Amino acid sequence: MSPTTFLRTIIATLLVVSTLGTTPVLAEGDAGPVLKGAVEDFIRPGYTALHDEAKRMAELAQDLCEIPSPGTVQAAHEGFARLVEAWSRIEIVRFGPVVEQNRLERIHFFPDRRGLGLKQVQAALADQDETVTDAGRLAGKSVALQGLTALEYLLYGTGAETLSTGDPFRCAFAHAVATRISETTGELAAAWTDPLGIAQRFSEPAPANVDFRSAAESLQALLGVFVHSTELLADTRLAPFLGEDAAHARPKLAPYWRSGLTARAFAAALDGFRDLYAAAAPEHILAPAAARFGASAMFEMETARKAITGLSLPLDEAAADADGRGPATYLLVVLRSVRDTFSGRIAPGLGLSAGFSSLDGD
Repeated sequence: MSPTTFLRTIIATLLVVSTLGTTPVLAEGDAGPVLKGAVEDFIRPGYTALHDEAKRMAELAQDLCEIPSPGTVQAAHEGFARLVEAWSRIEIVRFGPVVEQNRLERIHFFPDRRGLGLKQVQAALADQDETVTDAGRLAGKSVALQGLTALEYLLYGTGAETLSTGDPFRCAFAHAVATRISETTGELAAAWTDPLGIAQRFSEPAPANVDFRSAAESLQALLGVFVHSTELLADTRLAPFLGEDAAHARPKLAPYWRSGLTARAFAAALDGFRDLYAAAAPEHILAPAAARFGASAMFEMETARKAITGLSLPLDEAAADADGRGPATYLLVVLRSVRDTFSGRIAPGLGLSAGFSSLDGD
């Protein structure tokens, strides 16, 4: 897609936003099916799939340690890619058990603005600190040592080439990290499958609940997925490495740049937005104009997804290419547009606050 076409698409997106004005969007209807749909068709299976991939990743890491070879390294890399995609789809849900006990950070400590996590991983490798090779002891250490960022460095970072010929310490460290991710994701899957747990409180809100006491509170959390997570992706994942222009791009600030999974992670997140919206099917509680606009926002996300996955360069490298950064720039505009759509257009019509805090999981 040419830069001119991107510009026209961006302008069209912004014009669509402006046409809605402040028309009320809430139609008569029960929020129950929306909330149940979100849980049963997206959130619960999303965490189950994530845990399945995390368990498989731990098994692949063990295989690598037992039989180091190019083949087992490749299998571990493929498992890591599937795990990143599974996490990126469900990471958009930033409420409930995932924001308790530092689980978000335990799974993915990012951004690491001062490089503290990287320094901790490198120090453990340099010191051959045996405590990081045991998942039980690793659980009590820094969250930066226990998640995807640490595992990515162990599988792809400086010195990772030794894994194919045998590096017992590094591999044991990677296996411990993968095990910790499996344990943490297992906690999330269990929490959402508990018939008397978060799933019930969210989909059947009641005044006696400690968290979701009304349908409005549950809807606000659901709406927050589209607000908080689009802002997260735009402002803390994409904008920092995209920069103002190609000359100011910083590809190594991109998530998963070492593994070359930046575009796949963003694409998986966009898939998550699409699938959550389809699972919740909020059309029956939205006025027709708002329902159409919500569908339009999902269409724009899909267009952006196709653009970034169709790049000939990795997304992080494309940011530094004056001729190739158009799709990433377009994605940034779309993410911010969707954020504004849900916070400024749909939220007021649902009787919810348009100014609730973002990026804090509340």
